[in-house]
Amino acid sequence: MTNKALVKIGFVVLSLLLSGCVPQNIIDEVSLMHNIGFDREKNLLKGFVVYPDYQQGNESSLISALATNPSNLREELGFKSQYKVEMGQLRVIIFGNKISKYGLAQILDTIVKDPQVGLVRIVISNDSPSKILKKTLNERPLYLMNLIDQSMKNGGIPESNKHIIYDQYFGTGIDMSFPILKVDSSGKIKIDGMGIFKEDKLKYKISTKEALILKLMTDRNKVGVYNLKLSKKGHSSEIGVRFLYGKDKIKIINVNNQDEAKINLELNVELSGLPDWMTVKNEKDFKTIKHELQKSISRDAEKLLKNLQAQNVDPIGFGRLHKTNDTNWSEDNFYKNIYPGMRFNVTSKIIIRQAGVGK
Repeated sequence: MTNKALVKIGFVVLSLLLSGCVPQNIIDEVSLMHNIGFDREKNLLKGFVVYPDYQQGNESSLISALATNPSNLREELGFKSQYKVEMGQLRVIIFGNKISKYGLAQILDTIVKDPQVGLVRIVISNDSPSKILKKTLNERPLYLMNLIDQSMKNGGIPESNKHIIYDQYFGTGIDMSFPILKVDSSGKIKIDGMGIFKEDKLKYKISTKEALILKLMTDRNKVGVYNLKLSKKGHSSEIGVRFLYGKDKIKIINVNNQDEAKINLELNVELSGLPDWMTVKNEKDFKTIKHELQKSISRDAEKLLKNLQAQNVDPIGFGRLHKTNDTNWSEDNFYKNIYPGMRFNVTSKIIIRQAGVGK
């Protein structure tokens, strides 16, 4: 027998021995959590968990528990489950309004350091997470994750996951932001803007329209839909603008001893719902649409930036940009003395790729 054959046999034997040492969990004997919520109640941490019960035809169950800290909470939730609670399949974490305002440090410190927790989506809710989670009980286990992913991919919501939050929370010169979930009047779960945090506490909320503007300035993926109002000779109509792709460039310059953030957006768009009294085939109309769209986006972006500045929150990361040009940079000094007086100048360049007439 050759040395190569002996090596191959050795690897096979070693693999069999090692596989026997790995803990094996039968899927029917564990609770694989897909969605979990956290909030505050009576000065305690409250957790809500949704997991499928495989012995009941894949029906989902909702359990809740109270504890003083995340470790005890996980244990309390396990006591209320028929089986061992596992975090390996966790897909969505929802923070309620109370704990968002109280502070997320205790939970975030635990989540980001847990090797079992993968690329989880993190969101907040205007209400208790239980209201959202109850609506998922009759849906497929990954319904909530797919809804959030689709909103980030095509719905104009900035990206948010464990890795991004880890970078924003433990880094300097930028503030965390999470999508907001709500149950609408028809009982459907939907995205309702973004929550902006200062350190670990919810400080400010922005609308879905503002979230799209934020996405245009921060994300590589800029897909989303924007409404533009047009007027011409007594006519008025609102058209749809779909951002297809684009790029952004942000730099901070100093003009007369005052810092100014210059944001350049280049956006490729598709128009829909054009009224019959305006067409891109007419050069004057084409220029009007392009000009009005560029002006509207720049105006909305500057307005959003000023609102964020007034609340002293920075989801864009101007602090990080300023840090690269200042060897003596201090986060405390930047947000106390520099950011409040910063000027913003947004320039938008629109490239119309497609246009259609509304039906």
